[in-house]
Amino acid sequence: MPKIFTIGFSGKSPDVFIDVLDAVRVRTVWDIRQWRTSTYVPFYSGDSLAAVLGKRYEYHPEFAPTTEILSGYKDGRITWPEYERMYRELLATRHPTTGRSADSLDRICLLCTEKSAVQCHRRLAAEYIAEQFTDTEIVHL
Repeated sequence: MPKIFTIGFSGKSPDVFIDVLDAVRVRTVWDIRQWRTSTYVPFYSGDSLAAVLGKRYEYHPEFAPTTEILSGYKDGRITWPEYERMYRELLATRHPTTGRSADSLDRICLLCTEKSAVQCHRRLAAEYIAEQFTDTEIVHL
């Protein structure tokens, strides 16, 4: 049974972030952000994470929301329920798990900015993966 994790880095120091990943034995961090930059905490920019995590870091834009969906939610043009619907439809169109096995997904950690997974696309991405691979356990860190 695959176990996948999600984590938001907001409010986490780099040391705490790494400690959390190591404590649960994350195999690979999948950065699923639209933009892989962090203005306020440069450690969380994609290039920095790649340097620190090495082979444990991968960028997966196939799970990133479109600019239209993300900016629409951020500026209030679409509600969270609309965001959820649009993002789920996007994943259904992209088929981002095609060609993947359950074993290849075991102990990945979906990375985004938001502190909580409740209103973050990483939760929706994890749920999408769990729908494709039955018996997948999701753990939000």
